[in-house]
Amino acid sequence: MTAIQIPEPVSRNSVVMTDGAEVVLRRYGNLSAPRIILSHGNGCAIDGYFPYWARLLTDFEVVVFDFRNCGVNPIHDGDHGYARFLLDMTEIYDAIDRAFGRKPQIGAFHSMSARTNLKYALDGRKRLDGLIVFDPPMVPPPDHDLYDLMHSEERVLWRWSAGRPEEFDDPSELAAAYAASRMLSGWVDGAYDLMARAVLRQDVETDKWKLVCSPARESEVYRQNAAMTIWPQADEFPMPVLLIASDPDSDIPSAPGHACRALRDECGWSYECVPGTGHFLQIQEPEICARLTLEFAEKVLG
Repeated sequence: MTAIQIPEPVSRNSVVMTDGAEVVLRRYGNLSAPRIILSHGNGCAIDGYFPYWARLLTDFEVVVFDFRNCGVNPIHDGDHGYARFLLDMTEIYDAIDRAFGRKPQIGAFHSMSARTNLKYALDGRKRLDGLIVFDPPMVPPPDHDLYDLMHSEERVLWRWSAGRPEEFDDPSELAAAYAASRMLSGWVDGAYDLMARAVLRQDVETDKWKLVCSPARESEVYRQNAAMTIWPQADEFPMPVLLIASDPDSDIPSAPGHACRALRDECGWSYECVPGTGHFLQIQEPEICARLTLEFAEKVLG
């Protein structure tokens, strides 16, 4: 297996949040094209999704960032949850405008970052011309038929993440754990190693590899996912939104796929399902996800 290498960005800018946390913005791709902004799911880092966003570099100016306390960002002792993430998004969008200039732009976000940007848009803040959300784990109100399924999955994940190993002798140990997980099956060649390297950082004193996003922080986000019961109609958003979902009929476990299909049926969301995929569909079927991204961008941006 050949290791996947992330290229050097065209430019890199750091933005400091009002509470002192630092978020690194990286810019890639075709700088004369429209912009796409991307981020990741809970416990992950955007470099782990490179098999997907590598396919966008010709047609977009690509700006990627990790959420606070994730990926390439320094660790910060402040809040780590959705209330803080929403404040961060305003500062991140402002920093992108300052650093790279304003232009037509869409966002493409997975899971945690998707839920953040959906809530951000529902609050009336329009910083994008269009929004793609990949398999957001939407928890409906308690009287909904899917509430127990979605709420129980988030509870399972917050208990699991709280007790997961935090240190490894080598990234290959975490990559092997990813590869052994049924929920993470079907990733493209090299992606398990890529994600492991993206979420770990070597401690210079111990030589151990440690999760950048601590298990406690990851667990807290899952806990907040379970409590965030929003179930909006499609016309409540101030921009076009496309929901690209995992396959609820796949043998790869993914409760969000059921919620996403219900949002199509009950709330009129624009929806695409990627057959045979689980929650990490961008890493399982990056070519299909990139094609759907380009088709949406053409409709929204012309």
